[in-house]
Amino acid sequence: LKWVGRSYFAAHKVQEVSTNRYLFHELVHGTTLHGQQRIDPSTRTPIEPRHPTSYYHPDAPLGRIMHELHARPPERRARDVAVVGLGTGSLAAYAEPGVRMTFYEIDALVKEVAENAKLFTFLPDARQRGATIDIVLGDARLTLADAPDGSLDLLVLDAFSGDAIPAHLLTREAMNLYAAKVRPEGLIA
Repeated sequence: LKWVGRSYFAAHKVQEVSTNRYLFHELVHGTTLHGQQRIDPSTRTPIEPRHPTSYYHPDAPLGRIMHELHARPPERRARDVAVVGLGTGSLAAYAEPGVRMTFYEIDALVKEVAENAKLFTFLPDARQRGATIDIVLGDARLTLADAPDGSLDLLVLDAFSGDAIPAHLLTREAMNLYAAKVRPEGLIA
């Protein structure tokens, strides 16, 4: 166990998990994995920090979307990305220089974990590459309302409470809010 903490929302832990070949840092809430990063067992540093594992890996649906967005001509690439749910910040592994990626997170403890470079390096690595990484604390349904309409190239919805998506983020009103924030040619994933 690398770290453990409790907030109003949940108890979280960062654990080290070893396989035959790799060591992983994993952020876990209950039985739900909220992100992991591959670590070199001998140096205790990230291996391929631009290669997210678990559900954001390059061959997963969102990994393929990010690859397609990066393959576009420069003037059509996603420059403004919003992500509802921070986890370990692993989606920032796809952030290129000049991209603004804003994470909306309700739990300040999750922000603390994702910003701790001794646990996960996705956010500091993206900033070092020249991406702008912001974290907005609060309920995403309320805080996302402050974003300018039509300002996002990509909106990723990945918020969980335990193993379930919070119901208020799935309502018709929430969907209308998301649609208003994305440019006409933008995507909601």
